[in-house]
Amino acid sequence: MRAPMLVLAGTALLALSACATPRAVGQGDVSAVKGAAVAAFASQSDGDDAAFAKAVQGQAISRLGGVTGGQPAYLVQVGVAVAPPAMGVSSAAGALDTTAWRSQAEKRRWWQFWGHKGPARTVTLAVVDAKTGKTTAWSSIRVRKGEPADVADLLVYALQTPALKTPTKS
Repeated sequence: MRAPMLVLAGTALLALSACATPRAVGQGDVSAVKGAAVAAFASQSDGDDAAFAKAVQGQAISRLGGVTGGQPAYLVQVGVAVAPPAMGVSSAAGALDTTAWRSQAEKRRWWQFWGHKGPARTVTLAVVDAKTGKTTAWSSIRVRKGEPADVADLLVYALQTPALKTPTKS
């Protein structure tokens, strides 16, 4: 009797933890960045957010396969913003489109009774063509905490896969 209850409880915990995994959204093509000269583009973040953005930026450049040094073909910028949980980040210009949300306002699920009261970081990665100044790709994620390497993995992974998926840790 006790063993089936433990298995059921373990399965429920695994299912709930999978639902809580942050996912990044993104669009654009970064295939040309691999092997190309890439430089970091200054972020507008300050304080602890600036240090976090710089760490994510360095990790993202290496994950994208860019080569640092020389005349850059692409610039990589990482921005970090902190907003209250009830506020989202949209890429819509003009009438609000429901698919334009880069990071929707947080909705606390009924089973998350412990809640998250503090603000979350919205981390956005932008890959900019150095010649034209146009953004060729972007990805964004909302995280409360996390290592810069893990956040960079999620941001880059969102640009390398057509569907929104969470990478599996091996």
